[in-house]
Amino acid sequence: MEQRDKTKQLIHKDEKKYFILSFIASIIIYGLILFNIEAFIFLVFFTVILAFTNGIMMAQIRLNGVRISPQQMPGVYEEVEKLCRAMEIHKVPDVYVIESGGVLNAFATKFSGKNMIVIYSEIFDLIDTDDKEALSFVIAHELAHIKRRHVVKQMFILPAMLFPSLGKAYSRSCEYTCDRFAANYTNNIEAAVNGLTILAVGKKLFKRVNRNEYLLQRNIEKGLFVMLAEKNSTHPSLPKRIEEIQQFFSPSPASVTVRPKIAIKILAGLTTFAISLAGVGFLFGDDLMANIPYIDDIFNFSTASDEDGMDMIDAVAAGDEIMVDELLNAGTDPDIADIEGWTPLMWAAQNSDIQMIQKLLEAGADPGKLNYNEETALDFAIYQNNVEIINTLILAGADPDLADSTGWTPLMNAVSYESIEAVKALLEAGANPDLKDESQYTAYLYAVKYNYKEIADLLRK
Repeated sequence: MEQRDKTKQLIHKDEKKYFILSFIASIIIYGLILFNIEAFIFLVFFTVILAFTNGIMMAQIRLNGVRISPQQMPGVYEEVEKLCRAMEIHKVPDVYVIESGGVLNAFATKFSGKNMIVIYSEIFDLIDTDDKEALSFVIAHELAHIKRRHVVKQMFILPAMLFPSLGKAYSRSCEYTCDRFAANYTNNIEAAVNGLTILAVGKKLFKRVNRNEYLLQRNIEKGLFVMLAEKNSTHPSLPKRIEEIQQFFSPSPASVTVRPKIAIKILAGLTTFAISLAGVGFLFGDDLMANIPYIDDIFNFSTASDEDGMDMIDAVAAGDEIMVDELLNAGTDPDIADIEGWTPLMWAAQNSDIQMIQKLLEAGADPGKLNYNEETALDFAIYQNNVEIINTLILAGADPDLADSTGWTPLMNAVSYESIEAVKALLEAGANPDLKDESQYTAYLYAVKYNYKEIADLLRK
């Protein structure tokens, strides 16, 4: 009973929800297929080809890979047995090691009804290092997939994979669950974090990675395409997985992660929805799609779709002041935005082009405009630690306390980039260091959390 309660706590909160939704979606799709002979034939053909291809691949692994056994690498086999006992997996699965050509990976699968784990040699090489505990984490992670029957469940909800917001969301929640299982049953959080970091940079460089900086990197990598990449992936990003383990086993008042902004979530959601419709359209033909009106209107963004608008964006990005003058004189809007909502002022700030900034402001550009990620030109100046542009934008009306939908302020941005000059400029402009984000953290608390002592001293005064 105690074991079951413990297991339930390790299961990610979204796993059951997304499985149920994916199962319902799959049942609906299977039902529709029964009434469409072309889709039914395609499904049967696709299933047969998939099963045949997978069977050949697994057979090749079993023929050529090295199977772990009491006689073959007995130390690893004993670790697998120990983990199986702890997880109450009654039959030890077959474990194979295969040459990987430098690729870092491992996966759980089935072959002829038998559970099977495949570990790439690039990871298995950890057996001969001081970091072999990270290999135990990888093995435990794959055993958790078997324990939770993820491989079998994925087969039932295969049609839901057409919908990234369902099938792939379920897959991502499964990865979080297995990370928790592995960290718990190996009883080594450090090894778990090491194992995930190894997947990012390899088994030689991972020790040189600044973990806090790696997690903060997520504040930089953002935007529509980053969000789409995450939503259409079967695995969460590695920084997310590392942070989730740290937060689950050693919770702290706040997280380093800046949550995705509302606007970018909506935009990514619409795009993901369109991808899903495309998949359904592929199965059920043009007639179904013809009955869904105004699809094009969903993506009717107010962006630089006209030639002059695109020319303006390109000219500012290239620093072509002559072309910018010509376009402004011809009446081009100085606040025209590209597909991600970036205005000319944002591009100029990103390029640290003070002359272009001044030219655009004189033409009436609004420094308070937001892109789809709720960033302003001031944020881009902070990213570049450009005090001259920060002061110029604030004098032109940029709000030094403008928070996004998560409460994240320009001052917090400056702290996360460890931009001490930007912090000074914002404070001198009247930025409020006591504002809190949705995690109830101030800029000062972030500076303390990440040991930016000089910045913390500035904010404490």
